[in-house]
Amino acid sequence: MEELRKKPVIIDTDPGDDDAASIMWVLASHKFDVRAITVTNGNVGVEWCVINALRTLEVCKRQDIPVYRGAYRPLVRPSIDASWIHGRDGFGDHGFPMPSIRAGEGYAAAQLARIAKESKEPVTILALGPLTNIAMAILLNPDFENHVKEVLFMGGTFKVSGNQSPRASYNVMVDPEAAKVVYHSRIPVVQLGLDVCDKVTQRESDLEEIKKAGTKAAEFLGILLSSRLNQVTKPVYDKQGNKVGELKLEDQGGRHKGEIGLNDLTATGYLINPEWFRTEHVFIDVENHGLCDGETIVDYMGLWGREPNNYFACEVDGDALVSQWVADMKAGFK
Repeated sequence: MEELRKKPVIIDTDPGDDDAASIMWVLASHKFDVRAITVTNGNVGVEWCVINALRTLEVCKRQDIPVYRGAYRPLVRPSIDASWIHGRDGFGDHGFPMPSIRAGEGYAAAQLARIAKESKEPVTILALGPLTNIAMAILLNPDFENHVKEVLFMGGTFKVSGNQSPRASYNVMVDPEAAKVVYHSRIPVVQLGLDVCDKVTQRESDLEEIKKAGTKAAEFLGILLSSRLNQVTKPVYDKQGNKVGELKLEDQGGRHKGEIGLNDLTATGYLINPEWFRTEHVFIDVENHGLCDGETIVDYMGLWGREPNNYFACEVDGDALVSQWVADMKAGFK
């Protein structure tokens, strides 16, 4: 009976080390009924992302949660990836063993629609990757929107620079057409983008504190995130494909050596405790062509005169969020 009272959640994700850390936090909190993990192309190809979702569940001893394979590419454009930060396998190429469990039958978009419809109360979707699967579920089944309470989306930027282009965050830039479908649906989107992610920092000391738990989950997380502390850099190329420079990962959000920003963990923090955040109910649209392709446009002053359709997270108590993450990860898997 206790499990039935927990908030129903579906995690749509493209693991990714910070995706895995987020999945682990949701499970460690023991506050949610995770109905499924749906996987999309994003940080790396969808097949590796599926493997990484299964790896994460296995180390957390939650093989009961089904994993469904989703979109292998964006709706209308070629795929881009973030292997420069996540490694070729998405998990830093640390050589983690292959999972002994397998993904479930059926595709993510169809399973999203089915699970949402079968739920006795509207489900919350924690969206940690590009929104392709969710857009496809909306297009596949017009009733889907009636069964989803909200989409908590790690993506978008408004007052700060993007991390994929000067005006676009990675998760929107991968599939801005999908983002536009979701943002214009009847499902409220909480945009938990770089405006708040850049204000939350995890430190090497936080990881060391988690390791003290001595659990397999803590050991796994420590190895998984170790590459983030080793000055990961992003190559920058000109239009002819020549490398012209590089950006240090730690530079995002004005961080320093020994500090990292696990963006997905910030979005997960809203699921854990929305009171850590300040949001504004505003009209938000998505640009999907031109110089600012992938930009999320927040009509903060109501200049377009349109009814608010989504929520923009603009402030966060980063210290409280990180402190709770460390506490949950130390206690949650014993």
